[in-house]
Amino acid sequence: MTISINREAMKTVRIILDEADALGVTVETLSNGATVIDMGLGSKGGWRAAKLYTLVTIAGLGEVSYEPFKVNQRMLSAVRVMIDHPIEACVASQIAGWRLETPGKQHAAILAGPGRALNKVSLDHYFDWTDYRDDHHESVVAIQASEPISVAMSNLMASACGVNPDDLYILVAPNRSLVCAVQVAARIVEQTLHRLAEEGMDLRCLRHAYGLGVIPPLVDDDMISMGRINDSLLYGGIANIAVESTDEQCRELVTRVISSACDAYGRPFIEIYEDAGRDFYEIPIELHSPAEVHLNNLTTGNTFSAGSINHAILEQSFF
Repeated sequence: MTISINREAMKTVRIILDEADALGVTVETLSNGATVIDMGLGSKGGWRAAKLYTLVTIAGLGEVSYEPFKVNQRMLSAVRVMIDHPIEACVASQIAGWRLETPGKQHAAILAGPGRALNKVSLDHYFDWTDYRDDHHESVVAIQASEPISVAMSNLMASACGVNPDDLYILVAPNRSLVCAVQVAARIVEQTLHRLAEEGMDLRCLRHAYGLGVIPPLVDDDMISMGRINDSLLYGGIANIAVESTDEQCRELVTRVISSACDAYGRPFIEIYEDAGRDFYEIPIELHSPAEVHLNNLTTGNTFSAGSINHAILEQSFF
């Protein structure tokens, strides 16, 4: 039986709706009936809100937990994400791949979440790697945004997904929020999977995965926060992927899907971003990789590893 990632994600959304006050989040119903859940824009959110937001982005198809993470002599927190269905949870849901062009807006909003698999108007290119599509009457999307969601934006989302606006649920958190810091660090498996696909791996060989990402210190500045949350992946993220492949392919790919394989590696992301004219598309795609990767080949039982945590860059970026 095919999993509906929007149906699974709604189980967590309903928990958020029921416990909004305790979670420190705000629920708003727009004039068209769409539900916006503010998890860090005007609301403070918190650790449990961040965990639930992350669960929504992986469509509830895994587990999310916290543990200590030491950067030199400073003790921080890290998020660990355990993924049971990597294609559905990460490729079809968690990747921020839906560019939503809104009239009057200079920049397109980039959407993540299971609603991407319902998009019948502008399905993003990551679905070239899978034939998975969802067909559910409710749609859930997540967005890193620094301003409120408009009725016009929500209408575009609902129309693209083929759902009524009152069956649309939008989770919002800006770069500077704890919720965003956690959910980005938890993208470490997703980041690894899209690099494996870009380097030629057939993602149908994936079986399960887990990852660990350091959560950066917060700052009330979206630009600095953006730099830090990217550094948490490039310099402080570890992914362990179980595949059914050949040792030759695992040995070859593992050294190509780590951030240190890119020539731009070695500086805080904010500096690289500024040098690229603040244009993400001018940053080499190879840089958008984890710090450390382990590929466990279930066919042979061998594990291939590459990369390492870069404490020096994390220290420079965070402190």
